[in-house]
Amino acid sequence: GYYWVMEYTPKKGLHIHFLGYLNGQYHQNPYQLSRTMGEVWKRITEGDGYHHLCRKKDNYPVRIDQVIHYADATAINALRYAISYLAKSEQKENGIILGRSTVPDKSGRGRPRQDRNG
Repeated sequence: GYYWVMEYTPKKGLHIHFLGYLNGQYHQNPYQLSRTMGEVWKRITEGDGYHHLCRKKDNYPVRIDQVIHYADATAINALRYAISYLAKSEQKENGIILGRSTVPDKSGRGRPRQDRNG
């Protein structure tokens, strides 16, 4: 799934923040997918666009470039923080322009999850 929001700053002009999430059973490392998405974005924007994979550094307060276990409250809260960054009102002078995917309802099929942490 994904969230995106368009913003404007005098330095960067119009730009988009994109946050994607994947099923950790199938994707353990986001780097290759991010790189491929960046190449597609450069093609779509005819070379004017660029992308940046945000990894935890001094200037990013949370880490979300990892598989998040459904019972890991710290990692889930870090993801919530990153999503909330997209909702900030600064740099949205023309209103909020955004999009998101939808998550299918739970099917109820399969064995119930067992909490590995407790």
